[in-house]
Amino acid sequence: MLLTKVTAATVVGGLACLGLSLVFLGCGGLRASTVPLGGKHVEEVASAKKLPAAASSETDVAPTSHEDEAPTKPVATIEPTPAPLASTSSAPAAVAAPGAFAFKPFAAHQVWTRLFDMEFDLKVGPGGSIDMKMVSHQEVRFEVLSVGSSGIEKLSIDYSVYTSKMTIMGQTQDSPEELAGKRFVVSFTGGKPEVRDASGGTPPKKQVDSVKDDAREPLEIEKSLRELAQLVQKGSGDFSQAGAIALAGGEDEDTKVPRAKATLQRISSGSRGEKLALVDLSYTLTNAIDDQSTIEVQVAGPLSVLDAPARYQTSTLQGAMELRSSQPGGMQGRGTIKVTTSYKY
Repeated sequence: MLLTKVTAATVVGGLACLGLSLVFLGCGGLRASTVPLGGKHVEEVASAKKLPAAASSETDVAPTSHEDEAPTKPVATIEPTPAPLASTSSAPAAVAAPGAFAFKPFAAHQVWTRLFDMEFDLKVGPGGSIDMKMVSHQEVRFEVLSVGSSGIEKLSIDYSVYTSKMTIMGQTQDSPEELAGKRFVVSFTGGKPEVRDASGGTPPKKQVDSVKDDAREPLEIEKSLRELAQLVQKGSGDFSQAGAIALAGGEDEDTKVPRAKATLQRISSGSRGEKLALVDLSYTLTNAIDDQSTIEVQVAGPLSVLDAPARYQTSTLQGAMELRSSQPGGMQGRGTIKVTTSYKY
């Protein structure tokens, strides 16, 4: 869902800039690819944040959205409402009715927007002598253009907003993002995605890799929601390793998830009677910056899922990060990271 690629790509991009020059001259950022860590959009989405894997694509929105529609104005909006979850009684929840949180197949014209915010602080270099901070915000609009017997056949992904700022030793500068303002169309043939830009051309490889990661998000969402529906019948329980990784957005060549745990804590009712599931998440995420350096992130936090129908709402993950080098005297560092993700439908 929201954890793996967006976070790894942004962190790696920032570290790549630092590696090119210890003097802050600005850098476009080396993209590893993109699928999130998860959390909420702090101020614009009712203070709720979100993690890896992706917005639940189940939506009851009428098929009235079009590709020329403003990407940040989805047809319908479910605002994150973590407060009801937080105030829920700790008493065991009643077993949900059959069919609760059941996955609803994707449909043509289905639209959702993923909001992602990440910030990290890192002290790097010999003796931790360099202070580095990066803040990134992303709004990505997904639209299902067509479906077939095997699922989504064509998907539009529009990076309507993508901004990053880096601060090194007190100096702040914009860090341009290659995907900002670009729209892509992904076609699936035999389960394999083919990425084209808005004009039908083939984008650069770095962009293709990132878009493919985001195109995988609906499949990962489906996996996790199917498993959630089974756990809901029990009222609580742990996801399988595969299900937990699916909540984080899955793995790929660049990003690995050596440790993943997701636990359904409870089910509650919102102010309008809607069902809410609260899931605790915990991950270790690794990404190779180059042949000698690796970044490791250890994060944990809550994810809320709304049953109207089942779809991700918000998540917030935070924890420690570490930069390691296999070479004596290589760049090393320690710091903290916070990732928030939310979805609008």
